[in-house]
Amino acid sequence: MKKIQILSLVALMFMTGNQVAMAQQETKSEISISVGGETPNNKGIGDGIGEALGSAFGRAIGTILTFGLVDPNSMTDNTKVEDSHTPTFSIQYMYRVSPKLKVGAVATYQQTSSKLMVADKQGGYHEAAKATNNYFVVMPAAKAMWVEKKNIGLYSKLAVGISIASNKAEMTNGAKESTPSELTNRIKSDKGTRFAYQVSAIGLEVGSKNLRGFAELGYGFQGIGQVGICYKF
Repeated sequence: MKKIQILSLVALMFMTGNQVAMAQQETKSEISISVGGETPNNKGIGDGIGEALGSAFGRAIGTILTFGLVDPNSMTDNTKVEDSHTPTFSIQYMYRVSPKLKVGAVATYQQTSSKLMVADKQGGYHEAAKATNNYFVVMPAAKAMWVEKKNIGLYSKLAVGISIASNKAEMTNGAKESTPSELTNRIKSDKGTRFAYQVSAIGLEVGSKNLRGFAELGYGFQGIGQVGICYKF
């Protein structure tokens, strides 16, 4: 009788433990939105302009006519590039396939822009060309849950996919090219598709069972760091 009672107690504890674990993991799906920064796109246009146009443009600066904004005879070979970018905006869906593994997909968007500035002998800079790139990224993703409790979770994430860039480049402030699209085509060097990825070494989520805030540290097309909100259902 005593052995039966002990075995019953062990079985009850085991069932209770399983029920708690299942209760913590009963949500199958999750959807999240986030913003991140410092992606491989941030200097893409700037690097493209710098490499393609930096010295070549400076040496051939006389090919640009600026209709009085800058005297072509007073130009030097001094140029600089001014880069700017938006944060990366992401939306992500994950589905639990095992107690510790979720799979899904992530889509991101980011815009970057660059201005090519030309200096005259008076030391003033004048905008000669500008480019804008829009990056759309789609990546299948996997999320490994190392810790998953009632109000907190700890995880890592890996995603790989493709980045599709659309762009627009033009001469500005009355500037013209000696050969149509000779310079603006070089600014458009980021157009097309390329391999995209995100490796988040560590992610932390905190909140209720269904709604949590989270932060990730890693590198890729979602950013070195990102923060967001996740809804589990």
